[in-house]
Amino acid sequence: MPSNTKISLNPGALEAAVLKLINSVNEQGQLPALLEIYIESNEIEKSRFTPEVKAAMIDYLLDRGVQIDDIDKLKKGGYDEHFALAYDYALSTAGGEEDPLDAARRKGGGRGFGQWDFSVDHFEDVEEQGVVKENILAAGALDYIFEFGERLGVFRLVDALVLNWAAGSIDVVEGPAAARLYRYWKLREERASLDERGMVYRRVLSKGSTEVLSRMVVNEPFPLLWRNLMAEVAEYIDKTEKVDDGAGEFSPVSRSRIYQATRELQYNLTEYCTGMAHVQAREFYAQLQECFEILKDDEIMSYFGGNRRKSLWTVIERLSKEEFGASPNIAAHRSLAVDGNRIFQWIANFNEAAVRQEDFIAFLQAAESYILNFTSASDQEMDEFAEEDDFEFADEDDDF
Repeated sequence: MPSNTKISLNPGALEAAVLKLINSVNEQGQLPALLEIYIESNEIEKSRFTPEVKAAMIDYLLDRGVQIDDIDKLKKGGYDEHFALAYDYALSTAGGEEDPLDAARRKGGGRGFGQWDFSVDHFEDVEEQGVVKENILAAGALDYIFEFGERLGVFRLVDALVLNWAAGSIDVVEGPAAARLYRYWKLREERASLDERGMVYRRVLSKGSTEVLSRMVVNEPFPLLWRNLMAEVAEYIDKTEKVDDGAGEFSPVSRSRIYQATRELQYNLTEYCTGMAHVQAREFYAQLQECFEILKDDEIMSYFGGNRRKSLWTVIERLSKEEFGASPNIAAHRSLAVDGNRIFQWIANFNEAAVRQEDFIAFLQAAESYILNFTSASDQEMDEFAEEDDFEFADEDDDF
C-alpha cells in the first residue's frame, strides 16, 4: 500500500478507495519488490530511500514502461541505469525541483506532478560538504607532534642524545642503537629545523612563539574555538552529574552547544590546515617516530633507564633531568597528546545525524582527561622553544 494513501470511512467512499488500491497494486506489480533488491545493492545510502522517494521511483519506471524480467541480472547490477534515473527523478519531484511545464510534456501530465510537499532546502548538505576530514586529521597529527615533540621535548632530547653520542660521551659503538644514532646524525641537515616546525604549528594551530613569514596566515581563531569546546564539555559534564541518567543516551541535558562548538572547529581546521601542512605532518611524525625508536632501544634504555623498570618514559624522565635540569609531568603531557588527538578525531568524524552514544561518551572522557591534565602540564611545562640553539648539531668539521 502506498505510504501516503488515506482511506475514508465515509458512506460510499470505502469501496472506491479499496478498488483504487487494488488497481494501484495490480499496476505496480513486482516493481516495489524489485526496487528493494536494487536498494540492497548498497550503491546509495539506504536511509535516502524514503517512502516518498520509493513511490516516485516506481511512478517513473511505470511511466517509461521499464520491463524488469530477470532478477539474477538485477542482482548483478543490471537495470542500474533505469533505477539511477528513477532515483534522480524522485529527488527532483520530492524536492519540488521539477518544473510543472516539464511534467506537462509527459503523457498524462506526469505521475509526479503535484507530489512536492512544499518543504524547502535548508542547505545543510552544503555545510557538510564544506568540511574536509583529512585537513582536520592532519591538524590533529600536528597537535600530537607538537605536544610530544616540542612541549615534552622529545625532539630536543634526541638531538642532545645524538650530539653526546657523536662527541663520544655515550658508549654505544655497535648494534641497532648505534645504527639508529648514526642515521639520525647523518640526516640531521635534511630534517625540518625547529623554526620550520614552529611555523607550521603557528600557521595551523597558532601554537608556539615562532616568528612566521610575512605571507603566512596564522590560525588565530583556533585557540579560542578550542577553549570554547572544552568549556562546553566541562559545563555539560557538570550538568549531567546533577540529573538522573545525565550522561545516558536519553539525557535531558542538551548537547547542542557541544555540537555547535565542534562544527565551528570543523570549519576552522578545514580552512587552515591546507597547502604543505599534510606533507609536513607526515614528515614531522616520521621524525617523531624515529626519535621514539631511539629512546626505547634496549641499549639506550639500559644506559639511561636506571634500576627501576625500564621504559620509554623513564628514559625521557632521566634525560630531561640531565639535559634540562627538570623532569616534566610525563603523564599530563601524554594526555594532552593522546587525548587531544582523540578529540581531533571526534571533530573530523562528527556528523550530528549519525552520532553514536559510545562515540560521544568516548569523546567526553577524552575531553575531561585533557581538561584535567592541561593545568598540570602547564605548571611544569618546559619552555617550549627556549634556548633553541643549545642543541644545534655541529658541523662535521667542528671540534667537540
